[in-house]
Amino acid sequence: MKSKRILLCAWLLLCSGWVREADAADSAASELELKAQIQAVLVPSPYRLSPAARHGTIRYRLGERDGAVGWLWPRTGEQSAVRRSDGLEVTVCKDCGGETAPDAQALRSYLAPTPWLQSDDRAVAGFARAAGGGSVDARMRRLVAAVQAHLSGPVVYSGYHSAREALARREGDCTEYALLLAAAARARGIPTRVVAGLAYGSRFVGRTNAFGPHMWVQAWNGERWVSYDAGMGEFDAGHLALVVGDGDPDSLRGAMQAIAGLRIEDAFGVLDEDRAAN
Repeated sequence: MKSKRILLCAWLLLCSGWVREADAADSAASELELKAQIQAVLVPSPYRLSPAARHGTIRYRLGERDGAVGWLWPRTGEQSAVRRSDGLEVTVCKDCGGETAPDAQALRSYLAPTPWLQSDDRAVAGFARAAGGGSVDARMRRLVAAVQAHLSGPVVYSGYHSAREALARREGDCTEYALLLAAAARARGIPTRVVAGLAYGSRFVGRTNAFGPHMWVQAWNGERWVSYDAGMGEFDAGHLALVVGDGDPDSLRGAMQAIAGLRIEDAFGVLDEDRAAN
């Protein structure tokens, strides 16, 4: 399945100005350069995190330096963060965050079209009909499958394309997967927000057992925010959220520096996992 290959994306590098978007003449060289720079910002995991471990609760102890110091980690329905004397502790599971429910005005904002989530675009609205009916979860899962099927072109780690552009291009990385999913859900009356952070991969871009830049979507089901990841196929405890918003790249500035200053020192809840090789 193609979704298993979409393990990270280039949004952090691109929005921070570390790389430029390639033109037709040097796209291959720029793609190689971009992948090398992505490798440089991967955060090693101290453990190999099996699917079974990631489907449970993981409590991470993170070391912070430089741009990571003082970063305001979001509390979501799936994540909580607290700074202790021995470092930052971030706990992730499917329902352990305890986030305060949004008010009516906030929910309306999570339904509104934006320059990056063009939920009022005719083509996006037509694509969103794939959601069908039923519960929010059922509709979101159908949209995840529709996004995965539609973005069938090559994995492209250059550019930051809106939902409408992703629909037309039929290619991209996790950025385009997330923006198209969020916009399509809004077009069907489901409040959504876009999450940017880190996600674990056993191997990607020539590296093993590391966390790389990633984006996914949270949908409001009437009671809580629930994550859906069209890029990797599903949300699990191998996801660390740094920014929650509407996918505007301006909201992501500074996240690259935060990631560069992070070190995952331990991961509790994975005691049966193998220690990853250094």
